[in-house]
Amino acid sequence: MSNRLSGKVVIVTGAAQGIGFGCASLIAAEGAAVVLGDLQEKRGGLAAARIRSAGGRPISVWWM
Repeated sequence: MSNRLSGKVVIVTGAAQGIGFGCASLIAAEGAAVVLGDLQEKRGGLAAARIRSAGGRPISVWWM
């Protein structure tokens, strides 16, 4: 990717799966640090691990 978002931080809600995860992955691939917000703690952690293994800089946050 082009690193168009290098130096930025993006918050994505519903990021543990589906469209939210897809958006978070693309954003991370463009160079941004990504905050993954979701209601599912375990899935959010797994999503963050997937993005990290692809070279991204994620952090997973969950709330109830």
